[in-house]
Amino acid sequence: MSNDSNPLTARRSLAVAVIVFAAAFALHGMDHLRRGMAASPPAIMVGGMIQGVFVVVALVLILRHHQRAAEAAIAVGFGSALVFVYAHVLPTFLPGFQDSFVSGPRVNVTWFSWLTAAGEIGTGLALGYVGLQARRLSAVAA
Repeated sequence: MSNDSNPLTARRSLAVAVIVFAAAFALHGMDHLRRGMAASPPAIMVGGMIQGVFVVVALVLILRHHQRAAEAAIAVGFGSALVFVYAHVLPTFLPGFQDSFVSGPRVNVTWFSWLTAAGEIGTGLALGYVGLQARRLSAVAA
């Protein structure tokens, strides 16, 4: 986001961030399909579907310039990054609730899996940050 504190720039930044995040989310979903649905525990698959609902809600709120768009970006962006790190990057603590890429069983995990993981975490953090900036700007403007 630029330093000119323009509300239009903030809306554009939110829109770009959520579209890029949604694309990263979809790419990660494609990796799950490539790996096979049996590669992840059912809790991970259900969690991904629930996350998908939140991604669509955030996308709609942001693209429609809803007054809660910034809060949706913060919650979905940072929340997704946090949950994704737990599910895929940390070692397995709860096997039924993790699909760890660093500890077993790592079914069909490839460089593409890691690329989609990094993409979703990075774009989630970026979406959350842009949401914080947009919320700060709206608080200053009010």
